[in-house]
This record gives sequence, structure tokens and C-alpha cells, in this order.
Amino acid sequence: MAGVLIEANDLEDSFKRFDAIKQEYFANAVFELKSSFRRLKFKKELEKEYTNNELKEIVKAKVYNAICDTHCVLFGVQINKIPMTEAGLLKSKNETYTLAFRELLLAVQNFKKKTNYKQPIIVMLDSREQAHNQRMYKLYREAIEGHEANLKGFDGKEFSPTLNFVDSAYTFGVQLADFVAGALWRGVEKGDKTFSKKIKKKFPTTKGGEFIGYSYLVCT
Repeated sequence: MAGVLIEANDLEDSFKRFDAIKQEYFANAVFELKSSFRRLKFKKELEKEYTNNELKEIVKAKVYNAICDTHCVLFGVQINKIPMTEAGLLKSKNETYTLAFRELLLAVQNFKKKTNYKQPIIVMLDSREQAHNQRMYKLYREAIEGHEANLKGFDGKEFSPTLNFVDSAYTFGVQLADFVAGALWRGVEKGDKTFSKKIKKKFPTTKGGEFIGYSYLVCT
């Protein structure tokens, strides 16, 4: 799971970058471009010049360059499900999402403390089935009210009291998070770190370029 901390004006600027990419390469620019880069309908004149795979790679590179050009802060959580399940720490896919979301909240909280970031934060999540949304909402409310046992030290005073579930097809900020998660997933599961390395500079890192503890968390 990945998170993007971004302010409204920067989100608008980033949207314009992505929209320009879609206008340039796709027959219809009004669609949700996903990190899987599947079922894409390119402009016919481009299909005459490039293969489908070549166009995918061109667009993929432009997308991650656009993220690098966006003023934002990225966070990531990697859950090693097999060892955690075998150890009894995870019992279902639902618990995986809950753990990842909890760790992302802590990551943003730690970033705020370390950098003295003062802007209030509104949290948006991609909406799923009702039961999933209820679990995540319950966790969030307990977190900001100080009742979540696994979020000790979390101070939700500068977080919005509501958790906003949105349709990613119409919510660009959530689409950004999907691209970040996609790059991280390909790096871990496919061994392709091309784009995870490219966007690493958008994560909180040390002067030497290494992840700070809360910027990319690995749960094992």
C-alpha cells in the first residue's frame, strides 16, 4: 500500500501533467489510467509507428517522470504476508489492509513531527465493499480519538475527523497512490525496480539517499 501527501495546488498541477500525457497518447483521454497499464487504446497514428508494448513503456516512463516532477511526499508499506500468516500475525486479507493503513497513518504522523508540517490533512481511500470500508473507518476513528491500541503516540488533532472513501476513477489523488503502489509492487514481486528507484527521491530519505524509518515500512 502507498500514500501520497500532497497539497491542493500541487495536486492540480500534477493532474495537468497526467492529462497532457493522456491527450498525447490515447484515443479518448477521459478514462482512469491504472498502474497495471492494461487494456489501453492508443491513438491509431501512434499504433502505426510503435508496437503496443513500446507505447506502454513510453507512457509508463512519462507517468513516473510526472510523479517525480510533482511536489509531494510519498510513503509505502510492504507486508510480507506469507511469514506473517505462518506466524499467526495475519489471519485474513482484511487484516493485511488494516495493518498497512495503520502503518501509513503512523508514517504520516512521524513525518509531520519530524518536519514540523502544519497543514491539516484530509485522508482519502479508494472505496471497496461496504464491510471493508467500515473496518477502515472504524480504525481511523479510533486512531484520531486515541483509542487504537496499536497506534500509541498517534495524535490525530491535525487530521480530518472524517475518512473519505472515493471512486478512484474520478479521484486523481488516489490514482497517484495507485501508481506509487504499482512501482513498489513490481520492485518486490517482479524484481523490476526501474520505477521504484526513479520515485525514491519523493520519499523521506537521508542525505545519503536511504529511506528514513517511517518512509518505507516493511512488516514481516
